[in-house]
Amino acid sequence: MPEAVDGLLVAGRCISCDAIAGNTMRLIVPCLVTGQAVGVAAALAAQEGIAPRDVPVDALRSALRAQGAWLG
Repeated sequence: MPEAVDGLLVAGRCISCDAIAGNTMRLIVPCLVTGQAVGVAAALAAQEGIAPRDVPVDALRSALRAQGAWLG
């Protein structure tokens, strides 16, 4: 989520991470799962009428788990 831009979510290879994680993030599967998380966050924000950055993390995690996502 960009620090200075509200209402914008990003997924895939443009996320911020350290060099070790960045090496893994270039693969297709991590890009897909960041897209799923962004899509769910956008849907929750739209349903609640709030900015994406205001979506509660617990609600996002619960929705992803309900879709069968493994969160570690």
